[in-house]
Amino acid sequence: MLPLVFHPLVEADLADSAEWYGRQQPGLDDRFLSEAHECFADLTASAPLYAVRFADIRRVNLPVFKHGVFYFIADGAVVVLGILHDHRDTQAELQRRRKKYG
Repeated sequence: MLPLVFHPLVEADLADSAEWYGRQQPGLDDRFLSEAHECFADLTASAPLYAVRFADIRRVNLPVFKHGVFYFIADGAVVVLGILHDHRDTQAELQRRRKKYG
């Protein structure tokens, strides 16, 4: 099992999306956060199973919500770059975030 490392903006990604879902329907924010955290926990064992999307960045989709968890594997860890909605320009944003790690 690989340890997880989170880019500093992942927390903002989660908060922004959870807030939006909470405005749509009470309790939906908690369901989103729960699903995201389950996905993070699963990544410790399953990260190598998902295909590379571009460069070395991989994606796993949340089962219900239209978000992807984007990450790469390096130095024996899973580095989560973001959790972003399908409609965002994810490649440009993730390439900016990826620069932090060399």
